[in-house]
Amino acid sequence: MLVGNSGLLAQVAPSGPMQQSGQPPIAYVLSEQVTCTCGHVNENYVGGPRGCSGCGQPLPEPPTGNGADIASVAYQHTHQYADPSYSEQPPVYGEPMHYGTPAECCNAAPPSRCESLLNAFGNLACLNTCGPMPALNIRQAPVMIGGGFGGSGRTNLRGTQVVQGPTFVATGTGTIPANPANSSLLYDVFGSVANPDFVSVGVGQQNGSGQYVFSVEESVGGTNLGLPANTQFLDATATAQVAGGINNGDLWNIVVNGEQTFNLIVPDAANAGAAVVGRSKIATNNSPLPRTRMFFNYDYMSDVPLNASGVAVNRFTPGFEYAFGHNDGASIEFRVPYASTLSSDVLVSGQTESSDIQVGDLFLAYKQVLYQSTDVVVSGGVSLTLPSTNDLKIQLADGSTAVLVENQAVHVMPFFASIANLTDRLFYQGFFQIDVDTTGNQVITNRGLESRIRDTTRMYTDGGLGYFLRKRGEKKDAIFDAIIPTVELHFERQLQRSSTLTDGLFVLGTPNADYQSNLNMVFGSTFEVCPNEAISLGYAVPIGNSSDQMFDGQLRVVWNRYF
Repeated sequence: MLVGNSGLLAQVAPSGPMQQSGQPPIAYVLSEQVTCTCGHVNENYVGGPRGCSGCGQPLPEPPTGNGADIASVAYQHTHQYADPSYSEQPPVYGEPMHYGTPAECCNAAPPSRCESLLNAFGNLACLNTCGPMPALNIRQAPVMIGGGFGGSGRTNLRGTQVVQGPTFVATGTGTIPANPANSSLLYDVFGSVANPDFVSVGVGQQNGSGQYVFSVEESVGGTNLGLPANTQFLDATATAQVAGGINNGDLWNIVVNGEQTFNLIVPDAANAGAAVVGRSKIATNNSPLPRTRMFFNYDYMSDVPLNASGVAVNRFTPGFEYAFGHNDGASIEFRVPYASTLSSDVLVSGQTESSDIQVGDLFLAYKQVLYQSTDVVVSGGVSLTLPSTNDLKIQLADGSTAVLVENQAVHVMPFFASIANLTDRLFYQGFFQIDVDTTGNQVITNRGLESRIRDTTRMYTDGGLGYFLRKRGEKKDAIFDAIIPTVELHFERQLQRSSTLTDGLFVLGTPNADYQSNLNMVFGSTFEVCPNEAISLGYAVPIGNSSDQMFDGQLRVVWNRYF
């Protein structure tokens, strides 16, 4: 006799073959949780050999003889079943037994097409409920460690801006009439008036301090006069150092303005402020199996190309997953990433803050088991990212905002996942996901352009092998209850070319860019401190095209607490 947590009582009629041979009766428990005889962990017994995850003690196996086996099951206070009792008598043991009650999803009569469409999630749950329980290796397999920055992280901004060079002191000489404002002057920075650097243009004005100010133009070809590289002379002003009059040989302060052409690496506008934190995807610290857990991820990534020199990013991701439904066949997940990274307020000229605290976009996911057998589980679902991070601002040297990208994008990311036993210790798990930007981000430039830029659709393919170097319970009193080394591959590829926007002055994006892709390999291991708590360590290295690499190396530390 076995007693479940839900108040289930199960027994075999004394006419069973095992009882006739003088052996003790065998209990049949159909799709219900029962307490292992070791009293350690609840398992789901569905008629095959299973073990308690805490002590490895096997549950009883069904009879192997021929003849009718009668299983009588009484349900007490079990909310899943409307019928208070249910009995089933298969004529021969080898014939499949139905689980549940006639009112459940596993009816003998298949549902109509209309019912299947209207109850899609219920029908998927039925597959999970009626299938055999996966083996312990699958149920105890650790999460995939994961690797990658997520998204392209950067794009190009090309355009021009007005920049100011350092103030020069020049000697002024020329024709000075009775009204000094009408003077025609030559200015020389280096003291040789015979080769003037500037000449006055038009009529001068007196400022509030009584100093005369003239607009001047460059007269010496090729003279840069302290302007930044790739800058052409635009205009300049000369201001008399002494107020009240103008004399030959006076000293003047010269301020030079130039027009600078730039082609910069800036955070990816298609992702707005989230580009500096990175994109979340389902394969990061996750399992194909729905689980109830809370977790915390830490990433250190070196030389992330958010600007021309690269940025060190420290990313932190707390979150939780809650499993529910029959046999915990579905789950919801929530994450909130944040990072010490490049500021989303980017300066075209000057040093952008590279260790600013930025919050990423919220991540939500729904996961559902679609198929399960003893050695294979297949699941699927959808994840979303919702805009919660800062807008992206690209500021010019004069402090004005050249480009503003408002963070509005909602990403919808359907996925499939699988996990399988390959041997009694070796297992595989993997994810396949498509990332679609459904709304895009609003882009506003200081020349009046208002448009939208949408991120490219992306594909994520993630797979890994794990090996139970030490299984749970194999070595008592050890520091780590289980040790599972893993190796993983993570591949990301754009399925569309990147978008480009221009207002005639600024060009945002990379025209005719190749489809970006990157491949990372992760080496790591999971250490179980106890059956419900694990720490995973991993290091990711990029493989292949260096122009698409999103870091030189990535250290990952993952903590999970299961409930």
